[in-house]
Amino acid sequence: MLNMVTWRGSERVLDVGTGRGLLLIGAARRLTTGHGTGIDIWSTKDLSGNSLERTQANIDVEGVQDKVDLKSDDARKLNFQDATFDIVLSNLCIHNIPEEEGRAQACREIARVLKPGGIALISDFINTGSYQKTFAAAGLKVSRSPLNLLTYPWLRVVRAERS
Repeated sequence: MLNMVTWRGSERVLDVGTGRGLLLIGAARRLTTGHGTGIDIWSTKDLSGNSLERTQANIDVEGVQDKVDLKSDDARKLNFQDATFDIVLSNLCIHNIPEEEGRAQACREIARVLKPGGIALISDFINTGSYQKTFAAAGLKVSRSPLNLLTYPWLRVVRAERS
């Protein structure tokens, strides 16, 4: 997913459902003057041992603590101003929201915080068609990758761009 972005190094990045920080840390390694923020509700239901403290420990071990911060935040009601982020990433997160309207609200929130010229990359194994429709209805240019059979679970990536 990170290779789907042409990085300048100055981006503001949001990782929605950061979990243990894989995408956030990978993005931080590509940043020079930019900054990353990882949000999660830190549920252990879908990721055992999920916690802000464990993710912070991973960030510290990887040496990117000066480039990122973590917040407890719900994807359905992001606590950021409109047009804050150049890049929004999310991997295997949005499907965990149990109701369809909640998943749509998360997509609308991602669209809201995306800057003009910004890109959202949302990877999931289900509901990607719904994410695509919600982003399009929010005025974003949207595409969806073919099913990636090299991952488990098999994933698609929805790419949404704000013009």
